[in-house]
Parts: sequence; structure tokens; C-alpha cells
Amino acid sequence: MKNIFVSCGEVSGDIYAGEFIHEYLKMNPDAYMWGMLGPEGVNAGGHMRWSYEELKLMGIFEVIPALPRIFKLRNQIAHEIMKTQPEAVILIDSPDYHLMLAHSLRKRGYSGKIISLIPPTVWAWRTGRVKNLKRDFDLCLPLFSFEHNFLLSHGVHSLWKAHPLVHNMKEVQIPEEFRKRFGDEKIIALMPGSRYYDIKFHLDILLGTAEILRHEGKYLPVFSAAPGLSEKLSDELKGRVRDSGFELWNGEGRELMLGSCAVAGVSGTVAVEAMMLNRYMVVIYNLNRIIYAILKCIVHVKNISVPNMLTDKQIYPELLCRNARPDKIVQELHSYLEDEKRKREIDLYLIEAKKLMGEDNAASYWAECIDK
Repeated sequence: MKNIFVSCGEVSGDIYAGEFIHEYLKMNPDAYMWGMLGPEGVNAGGHMRWSYEELKLMGIFEVIPALPRIFKLRNQIAHEIMKTQPEAVILIDSPDYHLMLAHSLRKRGYSGKIISLIPPTVWAWRTGRVKNLKRDFDLCLPLFSFEHNFLLSHGVHSLWKAHPLVHNMKEVQIPEEFRKRFGDEKIIALMPGSRYYDIKFHLDILLGTAEILRHEGKYLPVFSAAPGLSEKLSDELKGRVRDSGFELWNGEGRELMLGSCAVAGVSGTVAVEAMMLNRYMVVIYNLNRIIYAILKCIVHVKNISVPNMLTDKQIYPELLCRNARPDKIVQELHSYLEDEKRKREIDLYLIEAKKLMGEDNAASYWAECIDK
């Protein structure tokens, strides 16, 4: 019976863990897969020894007091891995913790495979961590082709075939409930994010955007209140949107975007999802000016949105800091929706970018790679 350790530390990592575990158990039904997991990993057949909630920290003021507990957790997990000697250790995202755990295992003499599933974004910043990947990991399985090429160019063993969204987005459809509720309305999907920071610093901007759209009367703004939000954030978001008299969609954000003619929202995975659905998006991110100035010095990419990185073309406008204003968002939406020439050009760019996402079931490929 194969013994595989899997660790994730946040919601997105748990989703990838669930997909990977599901596919690996299809190929190896008798495998024992255990570790630090969330509900998706458990539902897929993994055994939770530690909850991924252990690493769900927000901000430096939460992280610093938690450091003794995090070090203790690392030592407990490393001790259990050394004791049970799994054939492979799969570390998913959460790089600051997982790089530390991988190095601890190597120092203790662990000689099995250590694999980074969703490796750190060394192509964007903290490039020095490449040496950690080369020293402690047998393999990296990144999400994007440009990440894969960067890792290879720096001597890291990397394999890539596709992004998991290529497979996952194939089944997205507009629910009948959505069609009945909104009919032929021209919808602008407003995506305020799923984290505390996203809601706190972007909801007002998107509410202002919705107010302009409502006043113009040509498009119907609809906010996403995806099921993945925490109860507290969900209540805050829904309360403020309803108090302002705007529409909410409580289903999947993907459904809302597919039913819309364009999207505006916070930078993140949602931009990749919009691209996979052939939807134009105005990407916003509201940063403190001092933090933004610091990041400009240490981050080595000119775009923050993956669709723009894939083709090195400005497919999606990126409105950052003081530019993330309702009037500018609406202006960018109009420039796409009401300029047929520009719309055709952007739509062709979206098709080009989608091709660079691969054409396979990424989770199935990950599962195959573990036993190579």
C-alpha cells in the first residue's frame, strides 16, 4: 500500500489537494493519503491528521504571535513523516511554511520524494528561493507554462501539461434559475473577492461602479456572493449590497461571469476564470501607496493579471491604487462593450491566451507524475 503525505494551508490549496487526491486514488485505490488537509482533501479520500486551518493567518500581526505554534507544528509533522516514511511528500502552495518544512525534512535525513505542487512564484519575486527548490525538492508542478519555463531555465526539475481550470471550467453552465431571474438583461458581473482584504478595500469601489451603471441604465450590475466566503464576510457583503439596492448572485461566481457581458473585480484567480469563459474583465487592486512603491521595487513583473502575463499583451486593463476608481472602471467597460473593433481584438487575444493554458486534466497529470 502506497503511503503519500499531502499538505495544504489555505482554501485554494485544499481545492488542489482534493483534485489531486481524487485522481491519485483513482489510479492507486489502496493508497493511504494523509496529512494537513481541509474539507476538499478529506472529501476526496484523504485522512486529515492536521487541519489546514492551522495556517490560515491574515497579516503580520497574526503571524508573529503564531510563530512558536507554527514551528511546533512543523516539528510535529516532520517527526511524523520521519517516523512513517511516506514514499512521497506533496506540499501544496503556502510556500513560506512548506519551504521550511521541506528543508527540515532533508536535514533530518528524509530521502523520499518531496514535490512542490503549486511552487512559489519565484518568477515574480524572491527569486532567491529557486535555490531552495533545487536543494530540497525532487519535482515542481506549476500552474502555468511560463512558470514551468522559468523553473527549467533556472535548473529546477519541473513538469507541466495544463492548468486545472482547463478541465474544471468545461462543465460551467448558466443555471436555469439565473435565466429566469435575469432574462435578457445585459449584466456586468462585479467580483469583490473572497478574502477580508478584498472586501474591505474594494467593495466601496465596486458599489460606486454599480451606482454609475445603474444611473446609466444600460447594464445591470450584479454582485457575486460566492459560497466560499466566510459567514462573517458573506453577511457583510450581502448586507451592504442589498442596503444599496443592488442585485446579488449567491451561486458560483463562474455562473455569474458566464451569464454576463463583461466583468469587473479584484485581481486573482477570478481573472483566469473570466479568461476561460471568454469574458472581458477590468482588474482592480487597491494598495496602500507606500506598499505599492515597495512592491514595484521587489516584484519583477509588469502585470498583475495572469491573462496579461500569458501573452504579454494588455488583454485586461489593470487599475491599481488611486486608478481603481468607479469612473475609470466604467470607462474601461464601455471601451470594450461599445467599440466593436477593440472588442474583436480583445476576444482574439483571449483565445490566444486560453491556448497557453494547456489541454489536459492537470490533476490526473499530477497523479501520474508522482510515480514517475
